[in-house]
Amino acid sequence: MKQSLRLLALAAALTAAFNAHAVVDATGDFLASFTGTHNAALDIVAADVSFDAAAGNFLLHAQTSGAIAGAPNVTYVFGFNRGGTANTPFGAIGLPDIAFNATAQLRADGTGAVGANAVTPNIIGNEIFGTVSASLLPSNGFAAQDYTWALWTIDTSITGLARNADFAASTNLAVAAVPEPETYALMLAGIGVVGVVARRRSRARQE
Repeated sequence: MKQSLRLLALAAALTAAFNAHAVVDATGDFLASFTGTHNAALDIVAADVSFDAAAGNFLLHAQTSGAIAGAPNVTYVFGFNRGGTANTPFGAIGLPDIAFNATAQLRADGTGAVGANAVTPNIIGNEIFGTVSASLLPSNGFAAQDYTWALWTIDTSITGLARNADFAASTNLAVAAVPEPETYALMLAGIGVVGVVARRRSRARQE
């Protein structure tokens, strides 16, 4: 029983640590400076970025309050601070702490890019996913797992700061580490213990 409790506690801690790097954003909180249409595909409600060290890839994810595929002029910009000098261009719209020196763009039309390199996102309903090789985001001082990130949406039919519709957070966030296979096994073991305990309790009530 003690071993089961230890498994549960450790699995819960690992899951919480991974989820802590995700961000949840309020629905409908478009910037006052945004001059475009309040399209739900521009309205970020959740996002996360993780780094898969084994594969050498960054995994990007954003969720919005409405369907994404085909939404006109919608781009999701993931900004990365890779160390060294970073840009902080959003002070004038109340977001001075967003800092980046590289970006990856995922678009609602099913295209994407890191600089001149194409990235193909996956879109499912109101979620968009992208996989970006770390080689496309080379270090500027930080190790890849120590990069920080920010996410914002833009209406590409508008120019200047007025094109920025919504930010996932008001500051940069830490990149999460994708759990190693052994960690996944431990998390699954913890979930298995939960199932066993639940079944035993159910049988006990029936007897």
